[in-house]
Amino acid sequence: MKKAGIIFLIFIIIITLSLKIIDLTYPVDYSNEQEILIEIKKGTTAHTIVDTLYNNGLIKSSFVFKTYINLKGDEDQLKAGYYYLSPAQDMFEILEQLKKGSNAVFKVTIPEGFTVKEVINRLAEKGRLAVEDYTKIIDKNPFEFDFLKRENDELIYSLEGYLYPDTYTIPLGYNAQETLEVLLNSFKSNVVKKIDESQIKNNYDLHQLITIASMIEKEAKMNYEQPLVASVIYNRIDKDMRLQIDATVQYVLEAQKERLFYEDLKIDSVYNTYQSKGLPPGPICNPGHEAIQAALNPEETDYLFYFALNNGEHVFTDNYQDHLQKQLEKKNEGLIDD
Repeated sequence: MKKAGIIFLIFIIIITLSLKIIDLTYPVDYSNEQEILIEIKKGTTAHTIVDTLYNNGLIKSSFVFKTYINLKGDEDQLKAGYYYLSPAQDMFEILEQLKKGSNAVFKVTIPEGFTVKEVINRLAEKGRLAVEDYTKIIDKNPFEFDFLKRENDELIYSLEGYLYPDTYTIPLGYNAQETLEVLLNSFKSNVVKKIDESQIKNNYDLHQLITIASMIEKEAKMNYEQPLVASVIYNRIDKDMRLQIDATVQYVLEAQKERLFYEDLKIDSVYNTYQSKGLPPGPICNPGHEAIQAALNPEETDYLFYFALNNGEHVFTDNYQDHLQKQLEKKNEGLIDD
């Protein structure tokens, strides 16, 4: 009987220990699904990673986790990166995620018409990198895309026009170059690969098309007016007239203005289309699909002038006298300010 009792006691102890060990693999808190951001740097040992999980309340026992990965030979399978993990996950789910790789991402929407400066501010706001991280990599310009104009020293930003407006889901572990390349690759997929060269008007290349689209984007806030603005741009170029696009002046001002003054129009810049004939050296923002389509398919008109009403709509005319007359009429109607 004594022997049987000892065997039974040992059995109970084994069962109890087994249940305890199994319990230590369960979630810390089934009801707590709040995700915690964990960073695992390159070169971090498996045991240090496990300690980080334990210290953040994500696992019940660092000893059990370490023992398990040692027995399985998974010490070298845990990947560096950023992870969103929660106390509602069990030990095995967490381990599998660490073996798969980083799952932490951030979502960011880049609206049509954002400039490079606005894009990197938005990326810094939504992600983990600072504006300076993006600025440094833009200054180095390591990007290898055929559509980027590297040889033009007059460009303020070679990336301007090519950071395609869209909503993106980007891995949080991406560096500045990798993040910007997501947007550049989107431009390549959505624009470069979809535009037949025969669609671009004679004497223009892709860079000039995007430059025109960027002016359209900034000038026409309503999509239905964009082909009309495009027609004015092409008509003025054909007649060797200065484009006189306010948005090109705004682009080189230190701060945006609600209204430009005559003094602003004298600013010394190759981007100032009041002073220089032809197109500016490059885009003045990152245009969206509609503006690019308008540049490809302008309305067939004789329009050479337009001005904006208070509600954002424009009045188009084909000669300067009508332009002035229409402005006077709309002022009298209270549709534009003095």
